[in-house]
Amino acid sequence: MNGKRILSLVLTVTMAAGLNSMTAMAAVRKKITTVNITVTADVVPGGSVSDQQAEVTVKTGKIDVGEYEFTNSGFQWYEQDVPRMEVKLYAQEGYYFAAPESGFTINGGTYVKQAKEDFSQTLTVTIDLPRVGESSQAITSAEWGSKTLAIWSPSAGAGSYEVKLYRDGKHTGGVKTATGTSLDLSESLAKAGTYTFKVRPVSRQNPGNKGDWVESSVNYVDGAAAEQNRTSSGNKGGWKQDENGWWYVNADGSYPAGNWQNINGQWYFFNEKGYMATGWVQWNGKQFYCDSTGGHMLTNTTTPDGFRVGADGAKLP
Repeated sequence: MNGKRILSLVLTVTMAAGLNSMTAMAAVRKKITTVNITVTADVVPGGSVSDQQAEVTVKTGKIDVGEYEFTNSGFQWYEQDVPRMEVKLYAQEGYYFAAPESGFTINGGTYVKQAKEDFSQTLTVTIDLPRVGESSQAITSAEWGSKTLAIWSPSAGAGSYEVKLYRDGKHTGGVKTATGTSLDLSESLAKAGTYTFKVRPVSRQNPGNKGDWVESSVNYVDGAAAEQNRTSSGNKGGWKQDENGWWYVNADGSYPAGNWQNINGQWYFFNEKGYMATGWVQWNGKQFYCDSTGGHMLTNTTTPDGFRVGADGAKLP
């Protein structure tokens, strides 16, 4: 047997052994068919692309999170930018990645694509985060500015804030809305107890995008202070007006924003800043018309511009 035939035989045997080894390894390893990733990143206009930080976690113990990288060009974020990042994931010993596109769940972002390496032991996942202008920066502090005034640090990108009050550890009252970084809660501090509040930012461009709740320091209200709050505040609810328009204050000091509210039997829509809307309003895929003077929703009639609306106020075909 000549040298060439011997070498060919050796290579054939080696390749067969390698294939058998890989087949055996694949048979022993278990598939990872679902990948659940959570991404948290404070991406704000003017921030640095190269220094952008993020936190990436996975739900299962079968996967280790490796390095990540933002692949956007440029030096800083602009409101129209969609941050794109690549995340390295590593299957733990005895497992390999076999997840279809439908097997990915991305909390805080959107799945784009995947790429496998090292016999599917390494996975690179490409993720798009929400548009920069739709995000809001985290609130870093929340505290009591006085015995009745809740204050917190500003959040870049926020158009408003949601506030929840707690007495002795239990939520009391509804969710209140504020456009600034403080809210007078005197009307809600009418009972003795230990109070805290939680606050979170609401994106200016996408109100459905809300940040994490941040809890305040503790505020103890004794009986005398509670009595003073009850007698001094009274009912300050009702319609209010400033140079920007009309808004409505509920008895507990909160006000509607980005939603409808029934007031004295009439429906009114309030924009994300809490001001009463007039004219056509888009809501859940339908159009409604609010009176140009009074603001109430029209029903079973013809609008000033000639369209019909039904009993529910929605525009008819």
